[in-house]
Amino acid sequence: MYALIAAVAACSSSKPATPVAPTNLGTTSAADGSTLKATAATIQSPLNDQKQTKQEVVLTASPASAQFASGISLQYRFEVRTSANVLVQDALVNNPTWQITATLLPNTRYTWRVRPEYKGEGGPWSGTGSFVTLDPLIIDDQLTNGTTVGNPIGGRFILGSGWQSDSVSSGIDYDVARGCIICTLEFDATNFGGQEGFPFQKDLKWVSMGDPGAFVNFGGFRDHPWKMHLVQRADFASGMEIVWRNGGTDPNGGDPGDHRIKLNDTPLNFKSSNVYHFKLDWGLFGYTISVDGLEVLSEGWDHWYEVAPLRIELGCIPRADSFVGIIYRNVKLKKNADPPR
Repeated sequence: MYALIAAVAACSSSKPATPVAPTNLGTTSAADGSTLKATAATIQSPLNDQKQTKQEVVLTASPASAQFASGISLQYRFEVRTSANVLVQDALVNNPTWQITATLLPNTRYTWRVRPEYKGEGGPWSGTGSFVTLDPLIIDDQLTNGTTVGNPIGGRFILGSGWQSDSVSSGIDYDVARGCIICTLEFDATNFGGQEGFPFQKDLKWVSMGDPGAFVNFGGFRDHPWKMHLVQRADFASGMEIVWRNGGTDPNGGDPGDHRIKLNDTPLNFKSSNVYHFKLDWGLFGYTISVDGLEVLSEGWDHWYEVAPLRIELGCIPRADSFVGIIYRNVKLKKNADPPR
């Protein structure tokens, strides 16, 4: 009897056990299959088939919150899938932002989602986002390493500097078999000043475009309905001109027609010691041309520049209107999107 009383007293005087970390993290009975009591992360970008502007794709969501305890650091599982729902990559990371490391196909649609996780238990999945990967550059030509992916006519390479034109009939041709309707062309140019064509009594051309078949002679290129050339005027120190035809030769600039802008003066002060970055954007509704980030020429149209194959030429060989001594480098052409069909 005394032994029984002693045993009861001993049990009643023992200290309570130290609390342990929560083990009831959730329930497998959730309709979405989640086993972790947590809010869902909310996807932020990219969404709605967003076209990427960089090769690297970064997925971003808002943080989720644990509902079973406070002060819990959640991890996040990202899934990337093809449009056919084939898993491309999944990753468990410590933050709700993650850069995809798998190799993705160019100009391809992918979907993604994310969920919080803790100690092997998974919370609810987010909604699904989607994006379209960047097209690789159609042309990516440094010209500083003594080679070119184009076809040089005359000129010479200056290692570390680029390709230099040595006559009014020098140039580099790049032929794009499928054309380019919504695109950006960029290049750097140096070693030219203002009114470079004055001694030749010519308006010299930085770049020309059109059907390759039209580049065979002066008349063919002059009358070509898809002709484009970007011009430095010889009669004004900072003058520029653009002629861009979108399938016709209407001098009034109708569609299709001859879209032409002639400027006597621009804010540009061309010096041979400067390097100028040229950027030409064109698409469904017109074109914009900028130099060193300054927009200098733009016009709208409602008829696409749809010529295929397309030749892009540094200089203008058929008119013998190329700059002499100019140095080009870092030529890049990218397709920004496909036109609606």
